[in-house]
Amino acid sequence: MTAENHSFQINQGTGPLVEPLPFSDAEYERRMTSVRARMRVENLDAFITFTPENIYYLTGHDTSGYYFLQATVVTHDMMPVNVIRRIESSNTELKSWARLATPYEDTADPIAALCFVLNELGVAGKRIGGEGEAWFVSPARYNQLRHNIERTGGELVDVVNVVENIRVIKSEEELVYIRQGARIVEQAMDAAFKKTFTGSNENEVAAAVYEILCRHGSQWAGLPCYLACGPRSGLCHSTWSGKIHETGDVAPYEINANIKRYACSLFRMAVVGQQPTGKLELHLNTVSEATENLITNLRGGMVADQAHKAVRDVFHKNGIPDKLGHRVAYGLGVSYPPDTGEGHFSQIREGDQHILEPGMVFHLVPGIVEFGKWSIGNTETVLITDGSCEVITDFPRDIYISG
Repeated sequence: MTAENHSFQINQGTGPLVEPLPFSDAEYERRMTSVRARMRVENLDAFITFTPENIYYLTGHDTSGYYFLQATVVTHDMMPVNVIRRIESSNTELKSWARLATPYEDTADPIAALCFVLNELGVAGKRIGGEGEAWFVSPARYNQLRHNIERTGGELVDVVNVVENIRVIKSEEELVYIRQGARIVEQAMDAAFKKTFTGSNENEVAAAVYEILCRHGSQWAGLPCYLACGPRSGLCHSTWSGKIHETGDVAPYEINANIKRYACSLFRMAVVGQQPTGKLELHLNTVSEATENLITNLRGGMVADQAHKAVRDVFHKNGIPDKLGHRVAYGLGVSYPPDTGEGHFSQIREGDQHILEPGMVFHLVPGIVEFGKWSIGNTETVLITDGSCEVITDFPRDIYISG
């Protein structure tokens, strides 16, 4: 396909892994079987994913180095092959389930390496599915891939959510890590509140939170913890900046843990030094009531818009009809930056006709943002079941009034 092909090869990792795999062989085989079934539906001879979460889900390859192109090639009869920057290939050969990697040097063309793999696997001139909307492959490189495949008589078909539609339902093995994350965010939230009082500052809260997260086993999460207070809390996704807590400050804390790349999140509210009154009290009570009503109504088989209505009804009852422009829940599962959730393919928002299924995990986020004043939330991570939902996180939903 290019003059560089002779420098590429498919390497097989050998010897013991540097650490145990996060999942059983049966779990990885289940995932591959499901992907191949979807490939048959789409009439694909091969499938290429560029998404870090999908690559991890299918092969166990785990790295933060996806700022260089990486891809996994799935066929119907071989283990998946990762196309990876050479220094990252160790994470496939020594720490993954598949252990097959085609490395490329920084000076090489990664699309040439990918085309080499397609040729070696005997699918270069066939019907190949590709993730045309993946965040970490540029349009130029995707078009280059298409050109090379078509030049050999093949076809690159844009496909969407081949892996994501499998990822959205969590297995028991996956739920173990999400539950572990829940126990950690609960402890971290308690530590955050203990550092919130008149005269303390955001940096002390952040230090306490991250000490708990790291000490108890959380890895780096897809997003930072949001630990701003006062007027800055009314700037969406604000992090700590050293502000001193003053009496009357609103301190909304959203804490994210990550275990084996599986996310769990929790959002709680503190008010520094005094009871909330007026509009702030109304907003706090509305969001807490909306979260409770959503939990009460959530169940497998319902339409996402019905779930959104459980929040919308509470907001309207309390005279707040214009604060629900965003989703009220998003999926949680495998995550890498720049996002901690699965909201780009799994969410609850107005008008959404997707059916909620048992095994889906959501972060419930009914909220109100008053720009420059406060962000209000009182959230939970939940698991959808047949007749209801299970609240995975367990922390008092009361508004914390600090000393």
